[in-house]
Amino acid sequence: MLHRKYFGALCAVAISMTLAACGSTATPTAAKPATSNSSAAAGSASSSQTPRAALLTKAQLTSALLSLSQMPAGWSADGDSSSGDKTFCDYRQPHKARIQVSRSFQKGGGLTATIATVGIRQYASASDAAESFTAMEKALETCHQETYQGSVLKYSPMSVDKLGDRSLGVRIDSDGTTLLQQFTLDGPTLINVGTGGLTNADADTATKLLHDQVDRYEAAARK
Repeated sequence: MLHRKYFGALCAVAISMTLAACGSTATPTAAKPATSNSSAAAGSASSSQTPRAALLTKAQLTSALLSLSQMPAGWSADGDSSSGDKTFCDYRQPHKARIQVSRSFQKGGGLTATIATVGIRQYASASDAAESFTAMEKALETCHQETYQGSVLKYSPMSVDKLGDRSLGVRIDSDGTTLLQQFTLDGPTLINVGTGGLTNADADTATKLLHDQVDRYEAAARK
């Protein structure tokens, strides 16, 4: 029962784009800056004239999410959802996303169960998305842990492949359960992928899913 509780908490965390989940927060402790594969010159998002800066409808964004048929073998669909507004250590978002869509999957069961989530958060413009990504990046420089539903979630910077305009990764640990979250700024959107479980958090799977999700979004934005 104890493991199920922690796994359920991380499932709720994984469904969001910027760690959306209800719960109280603890005062964050000092942490090293979150690893970002961006350069100073990459601070601004793609030009609005590029295909990736096209604004899509909710139906188009939902269609751009990875589907069950595009997942590796062994996964089952766990539903579509729209994420909430809870952020890492309740940092203030400079802009609200206009559209949020996400999808979750599950593999295995019991103590070996693994979850995977993919999501897209679209803003009014590429500049709004870039400012929102920067706010998240800055928050993670000091947000090292917080309490959610009685469980302490600990955050650690994680290296990720450079995709889109900028990328960053966060490892989330709680009582033996690990969740790996990867984020990419891509034009007017923030794209995220998360994988995790009680006994297994596969970074290679998360990386592949992020590549696939970014490719699907960019293909949809170019149509």
